[in-house]
Amino acid sequence: MAHTLTEYKGEKPGIKFLGFDIRQFLAGKYRTGKNTNGKLLGFKTNITPSKEKQKVHYQKIAKVIESHKAAPQAGLIKHLNPIIRGWAKYYATVVSKDTYSNLDHLIYQKLIAWAKRRHPHKNSQWVVNKYWKTIGDNNWVFATKQEGETTLRLLSHKDTPIVPHVKVKGESSPYDGNLVYWSSRMGQ
Repeated sequence: MAHTLTEYKGEKPGIKFLGFDIRQFLAGKYRTGKNTNGKLLGFKTNITPSKEKQKVHYQKIAKVIESHKAAPQAGLIKHLNPIIRGWAKYYATVVSKDTYSNLDHLIYQKLIAWAKRRHPHKNSQWVVNKYWKTIGDNNWVFATKQEGETTLRLLSHKDTPIVPHVKVKGESSPYDGNLVYWSSRMGQ
């Protein structure tokens, strides 16, 4: 079944659909949603990545890290970046900021363990200086120098911009003849 109505195990009622968790929460008049006529609804709809999909994604990343125990840092980064980029872009249209931060923290912990395992006789400061670099304003980037002085860095979930879906304006329809509106909308 693609979606289920959950009201068990202490969870609030909602729907899980295509990896998204869709729930509605009561909201005051300044934070509430509105219908198409501008009338206040009294609730706010919140769509987030489901806990199950977060867990599956983290387990996939952990499996890649575990299978690359002896691989060079560049090889690990090249295997992880497509996984992180794809998952983060899929959930970039919903409320994902906290989810992205949590996943980045868990991956950081996995990478620290990976790096310390590779150098058991070195102290933590040495390990951090070897594998984490400062790039721009970010002091904790898992990165390495490659040939030609290019830096190969691990992508971060939180660096993916959250771009919410833009609702169709008022009574607009693809069949109303407003080609400028629809072509600019489709271009985005």
